[in-house]
Amino acid sequence: MIHNNKEVLDYWNKEDVESMYDKNLINSEIELILKRITRNSKILDAGCGEGEGTIIYSKIPGSAVHAVDFSETRLKKAAKRLRNKNNVILKQVDFLGKYELDTNYDFIVSQRFLINLMEWKLQKKVLADLMGMLKKGGKLLILEGSINGVKELNDFRKIYSLDPIPVKWHNLFFKDKELVNFMASKKFKLLEEDGLGEYFLLTRGIRPAFDSKLNWNSKFNKIAASNDIKLMLSLGSRFSRLKLWVFSK
Repeated sequence: MIHNNKEVLDYWNKEDVESMYDKNLINSEIELILKRITRNSKILDAGCGEGEGTIIYSKIPGSAVHAVDFSETRLKKAAKRLRNKNNVILKQVDFLGKYELDTNYDFIVSQRFLINLMEWKLQKKVLADLMGMLKKGGKLLILEGSINGVKELNDFRKIYSLDPIPVKWHNLFFKDKELVNFMASKKFKLLEEDGLGEYFLLTRGIRPAFDSKLNWNSKFNKIAASNDIKLMLSLGSRFSRLKLWVFSK
């Protein structure tokens, strides 16, 4: 390891750490990514964690998935989930060390991976490296933390006298404009931005104002994650602590 993220690695190597307590949220994240990936694609799932997204992407007809993570513990959990998937290759990779991966991916997915790199310069390095692994016309789908979304949601919470939701100690969220400007400077094209603003506003903004006992698997949250709500409110990335950016090479 050459990164300064030893504490972060130690954290994710703990057996009892849950990758995401809110399963409605992680499923919505995966769905947001999934609808952008086409059939017969070669996919790199960078920072795959426990393989919750990997197993869904592997079901895309004709897909071949390379799933990598720097945590041995997360990969063991992923291996159990993916044990019957013949079109998935799992590999332990430290993106700040020496590694070998292919350079002809159609899609590369980064879902809450880059935010675990605790310096902007390290995030920039890995962003550039990931783009270098795409074939011409390939797409990088990054669903990562947004400082803009954090601020918008906390501003809303403040109206209801709710405490701000902080960014976790092991995460460094992106400043939206800084990210987009960096990618533009490298001649990478921003194709679209999206988010889960409806879900964040309802579950982290409105519901806590009326219910202090939050059950992430409640009926309210399930409805908030529905496509009907997304179409009805159409908030996109507004109020969304996590944002999807799609870049092309």
